[in-house]
Amino acid sequence: MKSDMALIAALHRRQPEAIRELFNQLYKPLIYFAGKLVDNKHEAEDIVGTSFFKLTGRIEQFPTIRDVKAFLYITTRNECLDYLRRIARNERTQDQLQYLMDYNDAQAGDEMLRARILQEVYNEIEQLPPQCRRIFKLIYSKGMTTKQIADELELSPQTILNQKAKALNLLRGILVKKNLMPHSTFFQLFLLISIEFFL
Repeated sequence: MKSDMALIAALHRRQPEAIRELFNQLYKPLIYFAGKLVDNKHEAEDIVGTSFFKLTGRIEQFPTIRDVKAFLYITTRNECLDYLRRIARNERTQDQLQYLMDYNDAQAGDEMLRARILQEVYNEIEQLPPQCRRIFKLIYSKGMTTKQIADELELSPQTILNQKAKALNLLRGILVKKNLMPHSTFFQLFLLISIEFFL
């Protein structure tokens, strides 16, 4: 991973690997952010794609990665508002539109922090030992039971439980060490992950 200074310099030179790294860092959090606003995964993907496209035309204007991130979140929020205005045909959409128009910077900051935490979780899941990672994803992304996973992988149920506990302990330790969340909220996050993050 490049430092922020090295990454912004590489982005200003439009180096493909820098653009790819920025995309890998921010795409999933932005999808989550947009999806919470428009309640439509496919539209969220289109909106985020548009935000990245708008960024590429003016990347040199941003002196720091923080400025780039702020631009992407603000652009995504505005694109969500435009989308909801276009489809404002029923009461639910009107409610969503009113919510977004009332959406303040503090709420946007909360959503961005939540998206950042989810991105950190996703990154750390990919760094888990192979068997641990596979079992974790089967539990939280596919909703499989311990017995189902044990049968599929031809392992004992106790091995599955041990690997699940290992994954959770590793992730909790990393996130707490990075000061991204207190111990008390860790398991609430994984309920969120199992419902939304891997969809």
